[in-house]
Amino acid sequence: MITDNQKKKIKEVLTKHYSHKIIDHLTENGIFNAKGNEFSSASIQRIVSGEQSNETVELEIAKLVAKTREEQKEAQKIKKQLFK
Repeated sequence: MITDNQKKKIKEVLTKHYSHKIIDHLTENGIFNAKGNEFSSASIQRIVSGEQSNETVELEIAKLVAKTREEQKEAQKIKKQLFK
């Protein structure tokens, strides 16, 4: 179950339309809902808000947040080098 603190970090890192970013990540990794369809935005929002538990999706969200954070750090590093 995602905590309030984790929810804030997810929204901070993935920014607006975070549910679409998560759905794209899940789809790219072959992770679908129980019916074999893409997760809905509403379902992702329930998982992120902690109203619904889904261990697989929660782990993938953590991976996506970590990957995005690393990409952001790398972009900042490149910008810093360019604008010395």
